[in-house]
Amino acid sequence: MKNIYHTLEITKACLVTLALSLVTVSCSDLLDKEPPSSISDGSFWTGEGDAMLALTGCYRFQTGWSHDDFATPQGLLYLDFAGGNGTEKENFSTLMASSNTVATNGNLRWYWGNAYTQIAKYNVFLENITDCPMDGDKKEIWSAEVKCLRAYFLFNLAFYYKDVPMPLKTLSVEEANTISQTPQADVYAQVETDLKAAINLLPTKYSSEEYGRFTKGAAQVLLSRLYLAQEKWSEAAAVLRSVIDSGTYELDRRYGEDSYEKLFQIGGEYSPETIFCIMGVKDLYTNSRYQYLYPEAAYGGWHQFAPYNELVKEYFCTDGKDIKTSEVYDENDPYANRDLRLYASVFLPPLGSYPGSTYNDITYDCFKGANTSDYYNKFALFNGYCPKKGCDPSIINNLGATPTYTPIMRYAEVLLSYLEALNEAQPSAVDQDILDLTINDIRDRVKLTKLEKANMSQELIREAVRKERRVELAFEGLRYYDVLRWGIAEKELNHTFTGVKLSDDPKARNYRGSGTAASPVDEDMYYQFEKRTWSPHNRYFPIPQNDLNVNKNLKQNTGYN
Repeated sequence: MKNIYHTLEITKACLVTLALSLVTVSCSDLLDKEPPSSISDGSFWTGEGDAMLALTGCYRFQTGWSHDDFATPQGLLYLDFAGGNGTEKENFSTLMASSNTVATNGNLRWYWGNAYTQIAKYNVFLENITDCPMDGDKKEIWSAEVKCLRAYFLFNLAFYYKDVPMPLKTLSVEEANTISQTPQADVYAQVETDLKAAINLLPTKYSSEEYGRFTKGAAQVLLSRLYLAQEKWSEAAAVLRSVIDSGTYELDRRYGEDSYEKLFQIGGEYSPETIFCIMGVKDLYTNSRYQYLYPEAAYGGWHQFAPYNELVKEYFCTDGKDIKTSEVYDENDPYANRDLRLYASVFLPPLGSYPGSTYNDITYDCFKGANTSDYYNKFALFNGYCPKKGCDPSIINNLGATPTYTPIMRYAEVLLSYLEALNEAQPSAVDQDILDLTINDIRDRVKLTKLEKANMSQELIREAVRKERRVELAFEGLRYYDVLRWGIAEKELNHTFTGVKLSDDPKARNYRGSGTAASPVDEDMYYQFEKRTWSPHNRYFPIPQNDLNVNKNLKQNTGYN
C-alpha cells in the first residue's frame, strides 16, 4: 500500500471501493433504486488482504473533474473564496455564501452528496471488518483510521450545514429516505468521541510504504478544529500543544526563500510540515486543478479564479509591517517590497517597479489590452489577479490530469491555532517564548521580523493571529471556516470587492478608460468589480432541495425557502 495509491493495487482497490459503495445508500436524490446484493458474504472480507484492499479504497477521494467536496483542491478553493479571499469566474463560490444562496445551489448539493458517499463507504468498512479473520490489533487501528476519515466529513457537514443526518451504519433505501437530522451538538460529540479514541490507537507515523494514512497527529489537528469551532479554547490548546511537543513535524525550510512556494508543488506531500494530505499519482490519481488555476497565457489555462485585492493587501511588507504602517510600502508601487508569500501565492501584473510574476518563460500581464489573455476585465468576474499557490512549473501540458497533492493539514496551522487557543484561554501564558515558538517561526521562514510580546495585548495578538492565518493558509480551504467561527462574516462579506490598481493616465498601461466606459475604482484606484452581500442566515448552507424532495423528514435551515 505504498503511498496509498502507488501500487497496482489501486485498480483492485478502486473496484472494491466501487462495489462496496454500491451496497450502501447515502442520503441523496438517487435513493429510489434498490441496492444490489452484498459482495461481502463469502466473496470478500476473507482475511487481512481483503481488509487492506478495502482500507486502501477508503482513501480513494474524489478525483478528476469532481470538484465540490471537502477534500479536493477546487472544493477547498471554493470555501476559501466563499470566505472573502476571491471569486470564481462563473460565480460559483460567491453564490455558495451570499444573500442570494438558494437551496437548489448545485455546488452545495455536491458537497453534501459527496460527503455522504464517503461516509457510506466508511460505514461498510467498519461493519465488515468486525468479523474479518485478521490480527485484532490491526483491526482496531484500521477501524480507528476509517472513523477519523468519517469524522472529517461529519465535522464539515455539521459545521457548514448545522443539523445533518449522521448514519453510522449501512442504510436501506427506506432508512436513507426517512433518516432525520442529528443535532449539530450530537454530531460534534460523535466526532470528538471517535477522534479521542483514535488518538490513543493511531501511530505517530507510518513507514514509507504506508505513507499517507491517518496518523495520531492528523486526528489531533482535526479534533482541534472541532474545539476551535466550539470555542473550547483550553481543550484546543492542550491537544495542539501535544502535537508540537511530539517533535514529529516542523516548518519546511529545505529550499530557503523558496520553501513556502515549493511546499505546495509536487513533492510537498513528503514535507516534514505535512500532517495529512490527499495524495496524487501520475496517470492514476489526478485532478484538473491546473486547468482551472493557470493563467490563460500559461499553457492553455482557464484562469478560473480571481483572488481579491482585499487579500493581496493583507500580505505584509518586507519590514514585517502591514501596508498601513510600513515605511517601505508605496501606494503607487503596491507590489514592491512585499511578503514572499504574496509572490508565491498570486500572479501579479507588471506595475511600478514590479516586473510582473514570471512562470517558466512567461510573464503574467493583465494589462495587454482588451480581450487579450488574462486582461483584467475580460470577464465580469475577472479582476487582474490569478492564483499561483500550488502551481508547479514542471506541468506544462495535460493540465486536466495533474498529480499534485492536496494539503489538508500542515504544521503551520498547528502553530497558529495553538497561539490563538492559548491567547483566548490563558492570555497571561502567552510570553515571548510562545510567540517565537508559533507565529514568529512562521514569519521567520519568509524573512519577516518577529513580533515582540512587550508591544502586544491579548487583542493585538488576536488580530495578529487572524492576519497571519489569512495569508499563511490562503487557498487551503480554511478562510470561510475562520470567518464563520470568528463571527465576522457579516462585516467581511458585505461590500464591493476590488482587483488590480488602475490609472487615470491615458499613457499608463493600466489606464482604466474614460467616460462611461471607464472601469469603476475605489478611492485608491483599485478596480471595483464584484459587490457581495451576506445575511445572518447564511451562517449555514441550505439543506439541498433535492434531498428535501426525497426525504420529508429533513428540515430546511432558517432563512431558506
